Amino acid sequence: MTVIEHAVDEDTAALIEAVAREAEAADGVAPLGEQPLRNLRSGAGNGVRHLLVPSGEGGGILGYAQLEGSGGESTAEMVVAPGHRRRGVGSELVRAVVDREPAAAVWAHGDLPSARALADAEGLVRTRELLKMRRRASDGPPLPGTRPAEGIETGTLADAASEGGARWPGLDAREEFLRVNNAAFSWHPEQGGWTRGRLDERLAVDWVDPRAIFLAVDTTGPVPRLAGFHWTKTVAEPGDPVEGEVYVVAVDPADQGRGLGGMLTALGVTHLEGPVGAESVVLYVEGDNTAAIRTYEKLGFTVEHRDVTYASA
Repeated sequence: MTVIEHAVDEDTAALIEAVAREAEAADGVAPLGEQPLRNLRSGAGNGVRHLLVPSGEGGGILGYAQLEGSGGESTAEMVVAPGHRRRGVGSELVRAVVDREPAAAVWAHGDLPSARALADAEGLVRTRELLKMRRRASDGPPLPGTRPAEGIETGTLADAASEGGARWPGLDAREEFLRVNNAAFSWHPEQGGWTRGRLDERLAVDWVDPRAIFLAVDTTGPVPRLAGFHWTKTVAEPGDPVEGEVYVVAVDPADQGRGLGGMLTALGVTHLEGPVGAESVVLYVEGDNTAAIRTYEKLGFTVEHRDVTYASA
């Protein structure tokens, strides 16, 4: 069995996506996250490597791993075709990742028993836990009021004058968005350290609606200042119930303690369950972020499953 590092063309991307769909159907959880799937077709080359285990027959693949970054910042996600598990494919992919990046964090979505067994067999240790929480509109508790703190105005990204709206002249919404995001997530391996280019790229994705990105703007100074935001997302697959997502909630560290996190979350969830008609709303939060978890639990969110990372001991 051979692992090869190979550039991904359209045909190969389609094969990987097909294996990922088979794995999701078998396991009940998607093996590859949003960004790795985007990397398959974005032409990403900087720091993204594709590792394949070819079937040797008909040009198919038995398994795939995507490795991004280097050193302590490197991460990997992988998938093994359901019909070819327990044959060493996963072990070969893990070894190929660790050989290239010994400090890589390998994601295991859903914290499945098979992933835990593979990690144990390869001597990897659990290093991070990401919780998926869900609130169902039908049985969730009433949402609290969304009246903001003194000196705070709420609206959407589309409302900002810098985005073509009429509110908050003098506020460069994207620069402020970037500042608050990077300050709030300075510790976060994926959400922190964004550049303006990365933000612009994310805001240009087809599902993004500037009217569904909620802002909390401090208007007490000579120039409006962003104090926090809630970026919501809507997923509506044909024939399936509408699902909302608390995509990102960020509060400027200088504004902590003003109740903005809970207010912005409630504002976005009210939008998702109301005008959007989402039957449920999901979010992801770090397993050790106790304060945020408590806030979400008060809003009726409960843990649905866990994603974890493993790395070499």
